[in-house]
Amino acid sequence: MSTRVAYLLKKFPRLSETFILNELLAQERLGRELHIFSRRAPDNEPRHPELARLQATVENLPPKSEIDPWEMLVGDDSNPDDLLGKLGALVREVRTWGHARTPSLLVEALHMLKRTRELGIEHVHVHFATDSAVVAMLMRKLGGPSYSITAHAKDIYRETVDYRFLDILVRNSAFVVTVCDANRKWMGERLSPEAMKKVRKLYNGIDLRSFVADGSPREPNHVLGVGRLVEKKGFHLLVEALTQLLKKGVDLNATLIGDGDQKASLEQLIGARGVGARVKMLGPRDQAEVRGFMSRAAIMVQPCLIGNDGNRDALPTVLIESLAMKLPSISTPVTGIPEILDQGRCGVLVPENDVQATADAIEALLRDPARREKIAVDGRKRAEELFDSEKTSRVLSDWFDQALEAGRACASSV
Repeated sequence: MSTRVAYLLKKFPRLSETFILNELLAQERLGRELHIFSRRAPDNEPRHPELARLQATVENLPPKSEIDPWEMLVGDDSNPDDLLGKLGALVREVRTWGHARTPSLLVEALHMLKRTRELGIEHVHVHFATDSAVVAMLMRKLGGPSYSITAHAKDIYRETVDYRFLDILVRNSAFVVTVCDANRKWMGERLSPEAMKKVRKLYNGIDLRSFVADGSPREPNHVLGVGRLVEKKGFHLLVEALTQLLKKGVDLNATLIGDGDQKASLEQLIGARGVGARVKMLGPRDQAEVRGFMSRAAIMVQPCLIGNDGNRDALPTVLIESLAMKLPSISTPVTGIPEILDQGRCGVLVPENDVQATADAIEALLRDPARREKIAVDGRKRAEELFDSEKTSRVLSDWFDQALEAGRACASSV
């Protein structure tokens, strides 16, 4: 396959967005040549070792202050079509959208239009129905490639989401992927029937060959938590539950891995509860290190919740990874989590925001190795059934091919 598909992302790479890296690597394993546009320079943070396997070129967009839209509009002979006329029509349409950042994003769209033409890219895929998706839509309306979107959580659940504008983004796309049935139901209650014809459910997949326990003996009292240290992950609830158990005399040690805006408050909470000797925060770690902890821990706890702004997890990748690693997990029935844990048959579900229920579930699972073993075996089977990137990546690749074929058919009919 030649370079026909590009990914347009806000920042790449990102330590927390392993699902995107997994997807890119899976597409390359199928033989698809990709080009990645990162709208912003990546953060200075650890890099996953798997990143070294990525073959795609990663191109950072220049700062908006360095982009000259007039050069592209009137000084580029490679644009035989009436780009200036299209821009005028688009500006008139944009006024009806009420999207405050559109003028700024138009500059990026013009730059992207030029680059996709230079590279021969015919389709652009975006993760999150946010500004990157707006850039892709603007580029399409200016005569650029078709686009598709993967919608996750913050882009559809936050109270700030403008569903009228989201409807416009979806209707103009070739297709929209969302990562669980719960998401699709939520969107179906808020978007038009025309838009929902474009929405398809596809679970995030992982490379199951990489997520296999390394044979280390399980530490029978080791509780693990992995994820961004943000409100929706609920790690403060985990700390409170662990505190209850430690005061009760339960013998356990806990490790929290991740970084985020709640890091300081969690450190303060651990200190205030006097559990720092048993509850350790390790900061961010790459995938290889996380897999090592998953191989040794007894259980994982992800007490996810719906944030004050409506944001929530849709399909936490770390829970999918725990299934594959045969690591029994405790989580909550938020959005797609019951789909991962098979309504509690491949893990334990407790009510969200319930410290006592979380503590009780941790204690019960730590005391029941037979149940942990059954969950481990059933979880691995579920990962193989639903979350194998070898399967999910083929579905997405077929959708890319269909979008490419539709775009070529449209171009030939003009």
